[in-house]
Amino acid sequence: MKHLLLLTAAGLLLTACARDPNPGSAGYFSGLGNLLDGTYDDRVAQREAQATSSEQMAQQMQARAAAAATDARRTQADVAAVEARNRKQKAELARLDASYRRALADRNAKQAELDAAKARLEDARRRQAQLEASPPADPAEQARLQAELDAELRALDDMILRSTRPE
Repeated sequence: MKHLLLLTAAGLLLTACARDPNPGSAGYFSGLGNLLDGTYDDRVAQREAQATSSEQMAQQMQARAAAAATDARRTQADVAAVEARNRKQKAELARLDASYRRALADRNAKQAELDAAKARLEDARRRQAQLEASPPADPAEQARLQAELDAELRALDDMILRSTRPE
């Protein structure tokens, strides 16, 4: 027991001395004092707490990265959907533009037909007035000219009927 008491007294004296808490640079007596008073245990606990904190931080960063990747994929999907809708709208616009151009060309063609029909009608009216104002002496010639005018008027009537029908 005497030895134990001496050892304890020596240990207390050693722990009271100034020590280096770093096990890499501490000498024998500093190391022994650090072991006896729990400095090394505290240091290990501190390092383990730092490691745990670092692991938690790494997990949080991984979670944030995963969330950012999910957001990026969602955004890419949204962009792809908008681009697809844009392509459809452009195709529809091109189709409507082509339809408009065809309708415009049809209208211009019908206007040209109408202008030609007006000119033919004016010519037929002029010839009818001329035929009535000075009929030919030969009744056969008058009948032939009247038949030509009647045929022209029927052709104009047919043209008007065709141009006013919906397609």
